[in-house]
Amino acid sequence: MFSYLPADAKEKLALYVYRSEDRSYLYNHMWRPLCRKVVDYLPVWLAPNIITVAALAFVGTTHGLLAYYMPKLTVSGEHYLTRSETGTTPLQLVECPPPPPPAFVFVLAAVALFLYQLLDNLDGHQARRTGTSSPLGMLMDHGCDAVNCIIGALSVATAVSAGPSWKTWLIVLNTVITFFLNTWEEYYRGVLVLPVINGPNEGILIAIGVYLWTAWVGGPQWWYKNAIEVPSRWLPQVLRQPAPQAAVDIEAMVLRTVCPYLTWHEEDADGFAILPFLFNLNCTAAYRADPPHPTRILLAGNPLTAQHGEDVLGRVWSGHSVLQRAVLRLYGSGKPVLSVRYNTLAVALMTVGAAVTSAGNVYQVYRAIRRTPAAELEKFGGRRFSIRFPFLHALSRLVPLVVVTFTASAWLLTSNDDIFRRHPRIFCWTVGLLYTKLAIHLMLAHLCSAEFLPFRRTLAPFVLLCVHVWLTYVRNVSQLRRQQQQQHSGRAGVSGDGGNGGGASWTALPYTVSGSATRSDAWPSRGAGSAASSDTHSDYAYNLDEELALYELFALSTVTFAHLAWSVVRETAALLQVPIFTVPREKQKALRAAMEATRPAKATATLAASPGKLRKGK
Repeated sequence: MFSYLPADAKEKLALYVYRSEDRSYLYNHMWRPLCRKVVDYLPVWLAPNIITVAALAFVGTTHGLLAYYMPKLTVSGEHYLTRSETGTTPLQLVECPPPPPPAFVFVLAAVALFLYQLLDNLDGHQARRTGTSSPLGMLMDHGCDAVNCIIGALSVATAVSAGPSWKTWLIVLNTVITFFLNTWEEYYRGVLVLPVINGPNEGILIAIGVYLWTAWVGGPQWWYKNAIEVPSRWLPQVLRQPAPQAAVDIEAMVLRTVCPYLTWHEEDADGFAILPFLFNLNCTAAYRADPPHPTRILLAGNPLTAQHGEDVLGRVWSGHSVLQRAVLRLYGSGKPVLSVRYNTLAVALMTVGAAVTSAGNVYQVYRAIRRTPAAELEKFGGRRFSIRFPFLHALSRLVPLVVVTFTASAWLLTSNDDIFRRHPRIFCWTVGLLYTKLAIHLMLAHLCSAEFLPFRRTLAPFVLLCVHVWLTYVRNVSQLRRQQQQQHSGRAGVSGDGGNGGGASWTALPYTVSGSATRSDAWPSRGAGSAASSDTHSDYAYNLDEELALYELFALSTVTFAHLAWSVVRETAALLQVPIFTVPREKQKALRAAMEATRPAKATATLAASPGKLRKGK
């Protein structure tokens, strides 16, 4: 019979004892005392797992509200270039930004997150009160926490108007990777240790503050429209130039540094690098000799657009590569002033905190392995490699984490259909559920004192994601080969002065963003022989519906995650012979009897604590 649990799970689960240590001052002086008082008011029939699921339902509801009002995680639509949803090639400027959500939505998000943290701490107190503590409760608690990492990341990204950009993706990576590494540390240490400042306490409080502040200032647009201008004396000379020239110069510097190490046939103008092209770095000799200048986006003529005039035209530039677009986004207007938006600063602070926490997890695992006797290391893997090099074996357990992060990021960067800008929430949920599945498998290995085998039950989504990224890469390479052959035949689609002077405009590059030919069908089939075969390969490689692939992968991730969650909960409850969402009647009776026995003692203590009131009453 198919099972996610090992064969000896029943014996191992019976021996499991949950150990944790929360060193947070906020937890010890606020959450714990509050839960001790609130738990006495809960009915004896209320199961701890119901509290856990209710907590997730609160944040899930507000997440749905935010997704309804801000599906693309931004209200600054005029600042984001997106492909037409009908599939046309040119990029269009979103002229009518959606209105910001009502302030009460963010207030509800703050209240829901507060209730989530309260209930997340309260379920353990209720379990000990009713005598229903078990590994099942720990599994459901940590599983809901893993799902909430995705919900919380997208909600915070919505509150700061991160938009369908790298900022949202980085926020999601910060939360899910940090949670997985924390679970990884618990697996090797045998105890969950939260430092003085941690995400489940201080991090949630900061997120609540972000929601309330966003409601107070009038909406998420405050995080995007406000920025800190960096004094020019603090900048290198290359960033003191106007934005278009700075983008070209920085790209040229990066290509000169990276390409010589990753290209071959450098003396040949047709030589190109496979790895740089995966990240949209054009290492061809012709491109490096004369990089294109960014072009201005021309808006369609209508009264609404005309109201903006040169103010819009002066600040909307379209780069020809990822590097150029990254540099252009640093400049908030047509002026040669570099500015950093508030939401960029917020993402940077989150990333620094996540990096410090992750480094601490790795260090604690290293210390735990060094202190573990060799005989006890066998539970992490009884093979020779795991015994001789235990820390390297522990790091090898992170391979699926690296694979998911790399392949998903590569898809985000190389997608010619701008799949992340079109469907940022579906993309994040698809990949986030893969991280969550890995975390649940790691929890099961910890509960059962078994070796963590990450690829055993989660291979299919990994393989599908990797295959899709590879096919996307093949398509991009085939398009570049076609372009080079067109140039050799003298029919390359190079036109214009680049909108800013200074050489040819490479608007026909397969990864351009400025409304020129970006699809392989924009190149007519020409020539014969090898050129014809390359055209056939390009046409075949382009026949990839990235939107359909994303939907399929999302459905696969959702179904496999639901099957994993339901099967694990049901099997664990069956092995432990405990109910999932009810408190046994005998335990309810025992708790009521204990409450009746302690009631006179509590009344006596209350009277003894207030003698002044008694005398006044007499």
